[in-house]
This record gives sequence, C-alpha cells and structure tokens, in this order.
Amino acid sequence: MMLNTTTTQNATAAYDLKLAWRDLLADHPHLRPRDAASALGVSEAELVATGCGDNAIRLRPDWPALIDAVGTLGPVMALTRNDVAVHEKTGLYEHLRLCGELLLVSGHNIELCLLTGRWHSGYATTEQSRIGPRRSLQFFDADGEAVHKIYLTEHSDAERFRRLAEAFAAADQTPSADIPYAEPAGFDWAAAQGLPDLWQRLAPLCTGKPLAAAGFVSGHQFRELMQQLARMALPLQILTANAGALQLHTGPVQNLRITDPWFNVLDQGFNLHLNEKGVAEAAIVHTRHDRHTLRGLQLRDRLGQTVAAVFGDYDPADGESLLWREFIDALPGNRIFN
Repeated sequence: MMLNTTTTQNATAAYDLKLAWRDLLADHPHLRPRDAASALGVSEAELVATGCGDNAIRLRPDWPALIDAVGTLGPVMALTRNDVAVHEKTGLYEHLRLCGELLLVSGHNIELCLLTGRWHSGYATTEQSRIGPRRSLQFFDADGEAVHKIYLTEHSDAERFRRLAEAFAAADQTPSADIPYAEPAGFDWAAAQGLPDLWQRLAPLCTGKPLAAAGFVSGHQFRELMQQLARMALPLQILTANAGALQLHTGPVQNLRITDPWFNVLDQGFNLHLNEKGVAEAAIVHTRHDRHTLRGLQLRDRLGQTVAAVFGDYDPADGESLLWREFIDALPGNRIFN
C-alpha cells in the first residue's frame, strides 16, 4: 500500500505549527490567535485548523443554513473586524434574508450584511480560558483572514452549539488548511438586486471608493467628538466592514475608554476597539441617499481604505436627525454644502 506523501507532509506541518503555537502561548498566554498567526508567519485559518480532531471542527460551507441555525443558540456575540477596527455586538440572529450573493441577518441588537460567497472555510472551536470553555464559530476568506466570528455568551445554549457543530461537520477533519491565498473579488453593490434601503445607504460608506472629504478631524478631535456624542446620548450608526461582512451598531455610545493605542467603546451589548495608530485620517464626508444629504465620518487607514464609518441615526422620511446635522456642520474646517 502506497502512502500519500502530500497528506503526510501536511499533517506533519500542521503538528509542528500546533507545537509552535503552544510554545508561543507559553511565553505570551494572552496572545490572540490573529496575532499568534502573524508572529508564526501563517494565516489565522491555518492556525485554527490545527485544532481539528481536538478543539475544532471544520464545517461544511452551507453558510446560509448554518447561520440560520445560529438563531437556535440564543444570545451570542457577533464580531466583525479588519486590521484597524473590531466591532462586537451581542444579540440574536433571528431573521435571515437572501439577497443574491448577500445574506442579511437581523434580530435583537444584531444587524449584519454577510458576503458569504467570499467565505472559504469555517470552524466550530472550543478554547479553554480562565473562566471556562469559550465556544465560537469562525469564518475565513480565501486568504485565511477572519471575516466573521460568533461567540457564545453565558446565556447561549452550549448543547445546541454541540449539536450544530456535529450537524454541519465536514467530512474532512485533517488538521491542515488548504488556503488558496486569493484576492477577494470586488462586489458590485450598485447591481445588487432587492437590497433593502438600510444596506443601500450604508454599504457604500465602508465598501466603496472613499467619499470626497469636506474636511478632516485629528485623532484628538475624534476622541473629543465621541465624548461629546456620548454626553449628548445622540443615536449613531457605527459600521465596520471587511471583504466578507458588514456589521452595524445603531444607538448612542456611553462608556468610552482609551488604552493606548486603542480607542474603546465598552457598552452593554456593543464594543468597538479602534487602533488609533492604524487610522491615517478621519474624514468629514457628505453624500446623497434618496433625496437626503448624509453627513458623517469615514475613518481610513494608510492605504486610504475605510475601516469604520460613523453616521447619525436615519429616518427614511426625514433623513438624519437635526441634532446630528448641526453637530457635523459645526465641526472645524467642515465645508458645508447641501
């Protein structure tokens, strides 16, 4: 009988990677998988895959059905991030809607637009922490980058999670990942059919070409602006996106904390972690939607890509709130136009 040398080599490499990760954690016990993967020179998906047969289960790519089943778990924490911003919302995956290639998810405190066609792999994982098992569903693109994660909370149903992982387990549970390292194809939002008004308005703010700036605010000014907004309890819409997911928070922010280099919103049901060193500019932008002018902030990285957007609450009939409009128009250096 001939041995499959490629499979043997992959298994050996996966085992070596698992040992290297274990050694790295021994020296840096609080290191997150994303940072560990970077330190080890691999993608995060490759690192997570080493847990297959142990603390991870590779999932079949039946993403709409799987996400639909997440609704049975109860309250969970949804996490969508990019290199600069981490957006976390705790709520319920209650209502799903397929819109062409897009999977729209909404529910109590949850609003997501998932580009599941860009998802390449997914895993159900159980990590041990000082407060007990930490269970999650993690999804990655063809570059091995995490596009969306779902963490169980203390109020989630752990037994249903176990059954979900078993029901969607892939046949292949080898502890190595086949990562094609392919650049994600662009998505034509203008051609999306049946997209509801919410995502017609919001998606271009984080996924399209950055809007022309009507002015800029410094990092220090951005902190002050957010502190003013927190004191005013003014409802906001805060959006973060990557190649495979967009995640929205709607409502005021309250508990702000600076832990250099991170600007943090630490509210019940919503956390935002913004690496200020990764923000090259905070642009004041104006755009049109329907018959209304929208004003807001686009936070951009050094490549000019939008990593997060902050806009005011919106009503389809009346547009953005008057208080928000006045707040943005009063910013120093803002060139006001309608």
